[in-house]
Amino acid sequence: MIISNNLIGKMPISDNAIIRINLAWIKSKKEAKKLLDKSKHEIYLDYPSGRTKPPTPVITLTEAIEIANHPNVRYFAMSNCENPYDIYEIVQKLDVDFVAKIETERGVKNMQSIREAGASKFMLDKEDLYVNVGCDNDKYNDLIKEARKHKGVMELQGVVFI
Repeated sequence: MIISNNLIGKMPISDNAIIRINLAWIKSKKEAKKLLDKSKHEIYLDYPSGRTKPPTPVITLTEAIEIANHPNVRYFAMSNCENPYDIYEIVQKLDVDFVAKIETERGVKNMQSIREAGASKFMLDKEDLYVNVGCDNDKYNDLIKEARKHKGVMELQGVVFI
């Protein structure tokens, strides 16, 4: 179970939960390190590569990779994974599991190559995928079925409002 760091202190968090920190919302390496240092949980660090909606990240990919090698980080996820060659280069710099966030038709089509490049898991962003295919329900449903054939696919299972 991966839970947003924004819920800490607002609800009970299981000891075996993994805390997701989305670097789009973090303003500096110092702030990220502070969150990681005080965490009692393993961390799922999420880097929003290619993000255009606010907030846009101020932390660079190079900085994010440095942060990901913190002892509390278990997973490093990156948005908009499509190109296995780019992923291979990133995975070589990490001491943690790499999670490819799949948000586009091209990403779904390249999932096997992305796995071979070093992704240990996939996070399927169904909302962005739907927008990427022009809100075409048939195409979207076909891509979801195709993505689910791969081992290690994670999907959002609800939302918490506080």
